[in-house]
Amino acid sequence: MLRRYVTSVVRHPKLVIALVTAVTLVLGFFTTRLHVLLDVDAQIPPGDPLVKVGQRIEKLFGGKYMTVIGVYPKQGTVYTPEILAKVNRMTEALEKLPGVKRGSVLSLMSPRVKDVHSTADSLEITPLAEKVPQTAAELAAFRERVKANAFLTSLLVSEDGRATALMVDFSDFEKAGGSKHLYDRLLAITAPEETPDLEIRAAGAPTILHWLLIYTRRVALLFVLALAMIGYLHYRAFRTLQGMIVPLVTAIMGVLWALGLMGLVGAPMDPWNIMTPILLLAIGAGHSVQILKRYYEEYSRARAEWPELPGVEHNRLAVIEATTKVGIVMLAAGTIAALSFGSLATFGLPTIKNFGLCTAFGIVAALTVEMTFIPAIRVLMSPPSDRQTEREKKEEYFDPILEKLAATIRAGRERPIFWVFSAILVLALVGMTRLEAGNSLNAQFFEANAPVRGFRLADARLAGTRVIQVLIEGQKPDAIKNPEVLKRMDALATFITRQPLPIGKVVSIVDLLKQMSLAIDPAGGGKLPDTEQGVAQYLLLYGMGGDEEDLTRLVDRPFQHAVITAYVKTDDFRAMKAMTKATQAEATRLFAGLPVTASVGGGVTNVIALNQTMVHGKTINLIQISVLVVIITAVLLRSLVGGLLVLFPLATAALVNLGLMGWTGILLSMGTAAISAMAVGIGADYAVYFIFRVREEFERTGDLREATATALTTSGKAIAYVASAVAGGYLCLALSLFKVHVLLGVLVALTMVTSSAATVAFLPSVLLLVNPRFLRKRAAVAAK
Repeated sequence: MLRRYVTSVVRHPKLVIALVTAVTLVLGFFTTRLHVLLDVDAQIPPGDPLVKVGQRIEKLFGGKYMTVIGVYPKQGTVYTPEILAKVNRMTEALEKLPGVKRGSVLSLMSPRVKDVHSTADSLEITPLAEKVPQTAAELAAFRERVKANAFLTSLLVSEDGRATALMVDFSDFEKAGGSKHLYDRLLAITAPEETPDLEIRAAGAPTILHWLLIYTRRVALLFVLALAMIGYLHYRAFRTLQGMIVPLVTAIMGVLWALGLMGLVGAPMDPWNIMTPILLLAIGAGHSVQILKRYYEEYSRARAEWPELPGVEHNRLAVIEATTKVGIVMLAAGTIAALSFGSLATFGLPTIKNFGLCTAFGIVAALTVEMTFIPAIRVLMSPPSDRQTEREKKEEYFDPILEKLAATIRAGRERPIFWVFSAILVLALVGMTRLEAGNSLNAQFFEANAPVRGFRLADARLAGTRVIQVLIEGQKPDAIKNPEVLKRMDALATFITRQPLPIGKVVSIVDLLKQMSLAIDPAGGGKLPDTEQGVAQYLLLYGMGGDEEDLTRLVDRPFQHAVITAYVKTDDFRAMKAMTKATQAEATRLFAGLPVTASVGGGVTNVIALNQTMVHGKTINLIQISVLVVIITAVLLRSLVGGLLVLFPLATAALVNLGLMGWTGILLSMGTAAISAMAVGIGADYAVYFIFRVREEFERTGDLREATATALTTSGKAIAYVASAVAGGYLCLALSLFKVHVLLGVLVALTMVTSSAATVAFLPSVLLLVNPRFLRKRAAVAAK
């Protein structure tokens, strides 16, 4: 059936090329609709309980795009007229930004930060700074007010006065400028205030998203570099322009089909699926190399067997034979690759699901192009000249290695290879026990990358930027005014501060009430009111002098919901996970029997949920991929053993990849999670092509050793070139300087080397050791 199909394509090549070109142009038009979307929510598991709590907190109190702008003098304190004037100007400018959440701009100079103090007649609530203090006396008085209101101000200034923070949140991130422009707008506010002796750095989701966008845009240039690298390696494989250009054109068509569909359905590009074009380029070019390598073999064979036929007929016969023999294998390998990436849809993370589905379609598109365009264009091209066929046979740097492996197989000395790879697998399994999940700042960025310094400075000199939150939900309005609820909130805050990790500050409505109590009765030490009426009186007093919006980040208007926010000065996943678990247990205990519930979530707990999803999803994904590989290849080879043999080098590559990550401390993160699917998706080609070629040669010779050795010097050569092209293309990602891309490029390149080495070295030794019946049966049938 496949031969009839290929013959039909060869009979009408111009029509086939016209149809493929038309589809390419149509889908190419839709690539103009592609857009980059950097959505924080797309990177977290939506159904996780921690995430759901965080989403409720965000809806009630905001905080998703909270940004901390730290002001760090290199000498002295922030209590100078010059620095406070800078803080004042930046505060006013932040208030004027579009999309800013009302009441969210806080600083020492913000009118929303209050001085709560008592006079002989009453309790007064006034702005902490009516104006920028100028004289020494004014500065001293201002510093005393800051110290006296420490319940409120400790979040904004360090205890030693050597750093201060401005805080701002955005209710409409896109209106504020989004990932494209918001960071630049913030920089336009902060940069003019910097001096050689004063460093100002922003930290928060907007800064991360801005730099993710920059690194994402760099991939376009890296795609061109990968294209050049793959093209060069293909030229080395064939030593002809035809051999270089045809695979690249075919692969580019497949990329355009995939990107066009993404544009058509409105699927966005993000820092993870932005690498899909390079992946599809590598896969598409790899399949094309397999077909063309086989084409040259069949062309030489046709000329030897039918010398009387003209070159055009030799060309036609070679196209049909090569596409027929390689086509079934390519369809099998492509199906495995597409399903492997498609299985990422079950990962539970929107961005990885998007990446998997887009890549799966791209592989199907590449297969369609390869099974139509390549035979059609090859049959229209002139037959290779004697010089071209000789150049294609020229020995390259892989050939001596493959010839030596073939000689080792023929001599029956393959056992040491088996034991060497077995030892590597044992080391990899041990390394896997050291593998940890983590999606911290350190997992995404190098320390030298721009966004990191702002976070590090905030951790070292301020309260930090990362938060773990506790949502207090009452059964009815005014539940938060219950004095027992407030006392339990205070007790929980105390519990959090005593956790064995650096806590910068714990913030809640309790701080305001304790500050007011301290102002009324300094000897009381900030005791909370004992009655609900007392709480209501405190809030009434604050409303008379303060602004109602001052409280919106702490409690909702009906006083039914409140939030406790703990600022942590670390992104250590294990420490935060332990703290989250302990805090939830303590909250459940403290609020038992009260008309409220307490749930931990929000902030960095999303990362905890993400890490747990990564570990679970990775395990499930590896099982899914393994089952798919075995089932598909077992059906094609009509042997379960055959399916397991195909899985062998793929499992080796995946295990070595994970083991290396464990030994080197590379975290299982968003960036590295899909590598196993990539290893199988791309590496499946190698094992499938090799075993099918062994089977073909075994049918011809009846000698498994000779068949294996011949497969090494034929299919093995194509495998080596494909692996080098994929590895070379992905190594270009290292030039991104984005840690996710660098690790992906290096690890995929290593996986390709491991996968190809396992296929041409480990798999032959296993084949000869097992001597599978499905090969012997097939050879016996062929002999009859």
